[in-house]
Amino acid sequence: MKRVSIYTRLLIAFFIFIIAGLLIKGGRGIEFKETVFSGFLVVSSFVFGIIIAFSIANRHARLSSIRQSLREQDAILLNIYLLSETFDKRIIGAVREKIDNLLISQIDYKLIDFDKESPKKLKILYVFLEKLKTKTKNQEESKDKILDNAMELEKICKEVDYQIRNGMMFYEWISLLVLGGIILFCLFYVNDGSFISVLVVAFLSTSLVLLLLVLYDLDTLLWQERNWIWEPLSALFVELDLIPYFPEPVIKRINLKKIEDLKKIRIAIYPKPYPDMSGKKVRVVKLNS
Repeated sequence: MKRVSIYTRLLIAFFIFIIAGLLIKGGRGIEFKETVFSGFLVVSSFVFGIIIAFSIANRHARLSSIRQSLREQDAILLNIYLLSETFDKRIIGAVREKIDNLLISQIDYKLIDFDKESPKKLKILYVFLEKLKTKTKNQEESKDKILDNAMELEKICKEVDYQIRNGMMFYEWISLLVLGGIILFCLFYVNDGSFISVLVVAFLSTSLVLLLLVLYDLDTLLWQERNWIWEPLSALFVELDLIPYFPEPVIKRINLKKIEDLKKIRIAIYPKPYPDMSGKKVRVVKLNS
């Protein structure tokens, strides 16, 4: 039996309630209507509070999971680079270049497109590491550890990709927006026009909008992105003896001056609309201290 989608079921329920509303009528007095609107406000606020609290907690957990996985990736990449130092300079340079390409492939695209180029670059890195020629016992031990780390990277990338795609559903947003709209309407309906009433309504309405904006930033992974994305990445680039890399759109969003020890950066400029990366230019820019 084919399963009916949740959107279809919600639409059916909506029309049923419309018909019920037309057939079942309550009182018509002014006092009754005021009581009804007060009831709407209480019920809507209660349901909205539960959903927004659950959603924000869920989005925080998702963000923490992605952040932890990305920091594990950073540690593994740095470990691979440090282990490669048992080989000659040519190998060290090649490993660093391929790690750089992997990181750039993740940075160029939006987080939702994390897997667009990253798996290819990860495979190139793994194949290169697997073909490393060892001459000493120390190099053999280093290669074994490097390959173990490289295999762990694939698991981490899959976990990150899953969490990134685990965004809020459309109907969840609709529920919150409808409830929020009802709350705002009821707040302004019960407003008596006095200064205190206007002030309270303004504060409550702004707080409601703030909660929705925070949830949106958490869901789109823009919440405090400088702290959990760009600062750790910049530090990793420096530890890899590379110049930190930033897409041009990010430069316009975050304050680079708040990132410590950032003296020189690479800026990627994309002349064509996303996600077309053809014609991309990278320029090195020195930052004023």
